[in-house]
Order: sequence, then structure tokens, then C-alpha cells
Amino acid sequence: SAAAEAAAEASAASAVSRTPEQAAAAAWAWWRSIGSPTRVLAPMVNQSELAFRLLARRHGAQLCYTPMLHAANFASDEVYRQDNFDPHPSDRPLVVQFCGDVPATLLAAARHVEARCDAVEINCGCPQGIARRGHYGAFLLDEPDLIVSMVSLLAS
Repeated sequence: SAAAEAAAEASAASAVSRTPEQAAAAAWAWWRSIGSPTRVLAPMVNQSELAFRLLARRHGAQLCYTPMLHAANFASDEVYRQDNFDPHPSDRPLVVQFCGDVPATLLAAARHVEARCDAVEINCGCPQGIARRGHYGAFLLDEPDLIVSMVSLLAS
């Protein structure tokens, strides 16, 4: 929505120089701009594709997440994007979740969806062995400086 875009632009423009109180106020403003959802469908491996999200919305979900998408594949492979991201006007607000560990690659992936979602999230919670091998998910928590660099670049 236009309100969500305006809130996101204002948030990004002041991300570097704002106080924690200003950052919190911007985050709450964004949350209100997407309707202050209380029923959220979290990302689920092999379950959060469009058909399931639309079904969940029919049963009350107000905010949905995509399944985890690999930022490197998404940034560089048109076929991967077409196979794994199918936006729909009824599927908003929507958060796209990426996994990765290279800030510039995450940004490149996010650029492909920025006009078709309401937020981008970096997966920092996946505990599976594949996340360890791929250096993403919960295994980034041991590297807070890397997480800060990814978030800072996406917010700028």
C-alpha cells in the first residue's frame, strides 16, 4: 500500500541516524500501516506457498510469510524466482523471508520483491543442518556483526 511504502521509505532514510526511540516509533508506524495484524502465518518449509497463504487468509490470517527463499538463487536465477515467488493482489500484507550471509546478495534479492511485498526478513532462526552447511539461519547468531551489516544494508 502507499502508506506502507511511505513508512518504509521514511524508515530507511533515517535508519542510520535515528535513536532507539525513533527506530521503535518507525517500526510501530510501519506495523500500523499494514493494519496491525494479530493473526500471523509464520514461514514454513514447503508449506507457505501462495495457495496455502490464500487458504490461511480465508481462515483469518492477516499477515503471511513466504517460505524461506535462498537469496543467492533468487538474486541470480529468473527461473528460481518464477518457481518460488508468485505474488497475488489478495496476498498482502506479505513478508518475504530470505536466507543468506552476503549483504549485497540479500539486497539484490530484496530488490526483486520490494514492490511486491510489505517487508523482507532475514532468516536467523533455522536450526537445520542444511542451514549450518549453507551458513544461514540460526548459525548466523554467532556472528552479530554480520547480521548488523546485512540489516544495515537492507535498511539503507
